[in-house]
Amino acid sequence: MKALSIGSFDSFWKAALLTGGVAAWCLPAWNVIVNPYQIFKTEYSIGSRYTSSTTNERYLKVEYLLRDAKERSPDSAEAIVSTINRELSGERTVTKSPQRDAFIVGSSIMGLVDPELLNKRFPGRTFYNLAFLAAKPEEILATLKALKRKGVPIKTVVYGLEPIAFTDIKSYGPAYRLHPEAGGETKQRVIFDYLFASSLSEGLGRLINEARGMHSVRYAIDGNGRYFLDRYDQEIARDQAAFINKQFPVNAKPANAPPWIKSRFDDFEALVKWLDDEKVDARFYLNPLHPYVMKAYGEDRLEAFRTKIAELTRQKHISDCTHLLATDQHANQRFYDYKHFRDVESETVINCALSETNDFI
Repeated sequence: MKALSIGSFDSFWKAALLTGGVAAWCLPAWNVIVNPYQIFKTEYSIGSRYTSSTTNERYLKVEYLLRDAKERSPDSAEAIVSTINRELSGERTVTKSPQRDAFIVGSSIMGLVDPELLNKRFPGRTFYNLAFLAAKPEEILATLKALKRKGVPIKTVVYGLEPIAFTDIKSYGPAYRLHPEAGGETKQRVIFDYLFASSLSEGLGRLINEARGMHSVRYAIDGNGRYFLDRYDQEIARDQAAFINKQFPVNAKPANAPPWIKSRFDDFEALVKWLDDEKVDARFYLNPLHPYVMKAYGEDRLEAFRTKIAELTRQKHISDCTHLLATDQHANQRFYDYKHFRDVESETVINCALSETNDFI
């Protein structure tokens, strides 16, 4: 009886250890194969690249720009091997596309802007859309510093601002983690954390979308950096009236916007100073707002925001595009939702942003 008890106890712990070991490796396997944050390589993962709604722009855009800068360096191993191979084969030197030296920054509102619109306005510059979902000034500064430190040229920056970024108190998960170079962590630590990140809901959402063949969003990380709201565009093309009724309920009453976060303005001031110290041609403007958002903040608070931004940027001219897309009864046709204007409005917005006459100072 005693021997049986010991044997049973021993078998129980062996089974428990085996079960625990399998369970411990289920999560890393899930994160690599389902890849909801798109951190891991495509050869190990399912589905289309950069089509997860939880794609980590902060990490992937910086990783792409750093890799591009490294490959362009004449001293890099990749460049040396490529030159040797061309010489041995007698091939001519291949002219690469211009290096990105100018950046669109800001929140997801800016993420929809096509960099080509800026390339036309700034001859000799090549823009990349470096905007992040829910980006804060502190994150933008840390990212630009990291890129500069690693040899990425930063000559021009266009930053569209809105009050939401200075009042948002929401906490964000792994999809919003900065690149190690910007966040001050080791790459090994970040990758390890992503292996064991809690991602059940994010992963299930990705699997469902892949099964349906439908993507709500698509990122051009390895291209110009912008993103596309494919599902919204498809719904608009199918039935614009139904889309508007779904996105903008009739007689929706806006709640009062939360108070200003003083530290955000301090971080923004630090960003402005760094850009000035680095001799970067920085352009700031105020993004268009939906009437619903303007009512939530109120004209007095919006005016205070304009004044504060003008004070911190110390620019002689800042374009105020706040009311640009809300001047008639068709405002709902010009926005995807209460925050994001449609990408077809981007050229109108950029024309306003870079106008020499549309100022409030």
